[in-house]
Amino acid sequence: MIKRGARHVAAPFPFGAEGTTLWLHAVAASFGIPRDRVEAAIAAPRARAERALATVSQTLRGKRIFFFPDSQLEIPLARFLARECGMIPVEVGTPYLHRELMAPELALLPEGPTLSEGQDVERQLDRVRAARPDLTVCGLGLANPLEAEGLATKWAIELVFTPVHFYEQAADLAGLFARPLRRRALLTPEAAE
Repeated sequence: MIKRGARHVAAPFPFGAEGTTLWLHAVAASFGIPRDRVEAAIAAPRARAERALATVSQTLRGKRIFFFPDSQLEIPLARFLARECGMIPVEVGTPYLHRELMAPELALLPEGPTLSEGQDVERQLDRVRAARPDLTVCGLGLANPLEAEGLATKWAIELVFTPVHFYEQAADLAGLFARPLRRRALLTPEAAE
């Protein structure tokens, strides 16, 4: 699209309160809308999103997460979960890493996680087994075998067809990651510790 004349507006994905705010400011700036006008328009929905996230993120805070490459949403999701929900990304795999498009996300991603590009499932399985994260985001084909090995999983496909963008969906997005952890805690009380 850029080759055909489209102008790229560099911004994080509108996941969570922070991502949505940064996205809206970037889009508004590209149209010459003053920052204070944007702030006035977004103050109430941002505050609601932050309150809702504070509740849901209690389940996620301090939990370690591993992303297998699947949807190309892994880097923005890892940024959101780390910065707004207190999760610790161990590995963030993505099928393809377009560094220019992902630059705003990479700048906000905390230091520490391994970034992997492409599919090398055997090596990724070795790394997830060694890391033993609290939650593993993967495709359906890996979820059941990993669950059988004692790893809690989140199906990556749900993130593609579930509404997860902007302030209104911030807590719902966090909830998608909290549910498998809550389920695991109910099934195995030692997982709740």
